[in-house]
Amino acid sequence: MPKPFFSVLALAFLLSPLHAADTFLVENGQPLAEIVIGEKPARMTKLAAKELQSTVAKMSGATLPVVTERTAGKTAIFVGISRFTEELKLSTQNLKHGAFRMASGKDWLALLGADKDFVPIEPWGRKRDKNEAAHVNAEWDKITGDTFWNTASELYQLYHPELDVWMTDDAGTFNAVNDFLRGLGCRWFAPGEIGEVVPKLATIALPQVDRTVTPDFGLRRFVYYTQHTGIGDRALWNLRLGVNFGAEIAGFPQLCHGMKFVIKREEMKKAHPEMYLTIDGKRDTTHKGDGVPNLLSPMLFEKQVKHVRAMFDHFHEPMHNIDLVDGYGGLEGDEPAWKAQLTPQRGWSGTMSDHVFGYLNRVAQEVHRSHPDRLVSALAYSSYRQAPEKIEKLSPNLVLIDVHHRQEFWDEAKWNERRQWRADWLKKLSPGNYITWDFSTNARPEQAGRPVYYTKQISRDLRELKGVSLGEQVEIYAHPASQEQSFGYHDLAIEHFNLYVTARLYWDANQDVNAMLADYCTSYYGPAAEAMKAFINHAEANWMHMSTDAVKIGESLDLLAKAKAAAEPASLPGRRIQQIADTMKPLEALRVQLSRKRETDLDYRVLETVNTGAKPLSSKPLDGNVDKAYWGTVRIAPLIKLRPQDPQPKAGSSFQIQREGSTLHIGIVCQEPDMKGLQSRTTKNDDPKLLEGDHVTLLIETTSRSYYEISINPAGAVYDLDHAAGGKGVNWTSGAQVAVHHGADHWSIEMRLPIVGAEAFTLDPTKGIDGAQPKDLFPWHFNLGRTRLRDGKTERTAFSPTGKDDFHVTEKFAKLWGK
Repeated sequence: MPKPFFSVLALAFLLSPLHAADTFLVENGQPLAEIVIGEKPARMTKLAAKELQSTVAKMSGATLPVVTERTAGKTAIFVGISRFTEELKLSTQNLKHGAFRMASGKDWLALLGADKDFVPIEPWGRKRDKNEAAHVNAEWDKITGDTFWNTASELYQLYHPELDVWMTDDAGTFNAVNDFLRGLGCRWFAPGEIGEVVPKLATIALPQVDRTVTPDFGLRRFVYYTQHTGIGDRALWNLRLGVNFGAEIAGFPQLCHGMKFVIKREEMKKAHPEMYLTIDGKRDTTHKGDGVPNLLSPMLFEKQVKHVRAMFDHFHEPMHNIDLVDGYGGLEGDEPAWKAQLTPQRGWSGTMSDHVFGYLNRVAQEVHRSHPDRLVSALAYSSYRQAPEKIEKLSPNLVLIDVHHRQEFWDEAKWNERRQWRADWLKKLSPGNYITWDFSTNARPEQAGRPVYYTKQISRDLRELKGVSLGEQVEIYAHPASQEQSFGYHDLAIEHFNLYVTARLYWDANQDVNAMLADYCTSYYGPAAEAMKAFINHAEANWMHMSTDAVKIGESLDLLAKAKAAAEPASLPGRRIQQIADTMKPLEALRVQLSRKRETDLDYRVLETVNTGAKPLSSKPLDGNVDKAYWGTVRIAPLIKLRPQDPQPKAGSSFQIQREGSTLHIGIVCQEPDMKGLQSRTTKNDDPKLLEGDHVTLLIETTSRSYYEISINPAGAVYDLDHAAGGKGVNWTSGAQVAVHHGADHWSIEMRLPIVGAEAFTLDPTKGIDGAQPKDLFPWHFNLGRTRLRDGKTERTAFSPTGKDDFHVTEKFAKLWGK
């Protein structure tokens, strides 16, 4: 175990002037104290006592007994409220949002908070199950006399059975215990045992302390993508970091898209179709399973107000979210009256601001008439991020949740833009009616790779928000439960430090992040501390360039290599560094790709088939017919002439690419006025004669391989080969499924291309395209061309013009990416 780094405050806490000279909790590994709790302790009190007992045992080898009555001659550590703390007049009455009290006397130490147990109100969901949801909805219908979705159907997500606590329990005592342990040098930088630092201390003195600690931000909520399946050891990590759910401020339901609970039931859709916006000629009741609300509908307004009032009356919620459904900001309704409310002249971020907040403010005002002591919340999001211009002052009960990506604030222009927007909102809001929402999503599979550290942006922003914001929610990517190993990297290997810094700054926004970094590197990486500090400082200054700059990637990888060399691989510091190396592995291939010359910024974004509005392609027979019922009409791209001097093609061509799981679906349509003149020189696969007739050629370069060729002729023959150095040439097969269809005036191709994955070449160099799924950060590059022969002339067209009578110009390959 590396020697822990102690801050000046922590050192002062341990030095002899601050504790009684002859009083010890543990001396030379022997327990001299006991943990005293109340006879009927709160859930969080019991967990705090267990945390103190187990951590002290790890530190010293001494197990402090947990009792409800004091033992004569023993020093007492009072954990939580009990008759003993009452006798000492240690009140927790005014401790809110996880605040805590620490005090000591000659032979006692008290660590306590309010520790109020959350008691769920019926009806609420016990598990993720359709029948369970139907049951709680039916019970909710009896209460409301309507067909709303019961937001409490997902309440089970907030209970952690392995800890026997609710996220909505007050954790003041737990916070006090962990603050005491932090003073002894304990750190919890990441979830699980690999993320903790517990120093060895044979002797632990009784401190002299008398202080009350309150956080700078009341709401400190971390929400994980996998919340519905459980978050495992992240639940305990959250508590150790001092974050909370903030239910006493914001309530228990989700903090966003609250309108969906009004409109998502099928019964509501059938009874009131007028509540849904008309898009492309029909009422949209299917968008993301919820439908799209029609903000011009009087019935929608009536129903939403009714729903909010029911939440207040029955569940006694302090705040309820009334925000729109996810994705609303990118939609377009048909009605002229709807379009008339938009302000496109303000730019994307303000196009819907007056439209959306005009409606939401009316809801807030109506609710305020009946419940003046309650709050409603809404997001500043998407195309309604800017403050409305037509509303001078928002309803006094409306709380804004300002959504941003704090990591973008390295760009001073974006930072100042968001600060101006914030100032505009604050002028219209009542004091204190402001919350922020941030994202920690760099570990998502399509984004993972870059070492994104942005602690300075976190510190700068939270200092400005202190005294302004009620708090914050951070949305955090996490691998699906039980599938962590399949991803090949740890989802919080890098992100944990940004989250650690954020959580600690919620309590004291004025802390020095440079000191926090020094503490982190020394405590967490031991002999590699200086090397890791150099790596993190470089990453914080350069991560934003690593998607385009091969030199910066190389520098970062070299610094990490030095850190790896400084620590034994099997040691905790070595394993922690390896987690980062595993996460950054895609950068190695990206560095090679970025080093290649590019002469076009042309790109094609691959949509998932579920987002096209058409039938699933996996349900379509593979027959070569690019049927719009399955392919839809989205992202159809034309092929154009290769060179400026070439004549316009006599036969047009187009294509679409979509992804479904690990399969790329490629549909190609070749218009042909002379179908009888089609020239297929072979019907055999891998016959080079195929290239002498009509054919379509797909060229693909992945992040790890340059490059592959797949050519197909009208007879359905396939010629594929690996052009990369060390490749297998024509002995390689793509594994693609191909079908060709002949129509009256066109021929078309459907191709299903399996994404085999990174390192496929190592596993079997003769099969499959070596490369992970094409992403925005780690794209593939490609070109698609058609060769047409008629009357002794050759006509070539392609997606990306090459300037030559040839498709094989890698510098002209376009970017292929998706999510």
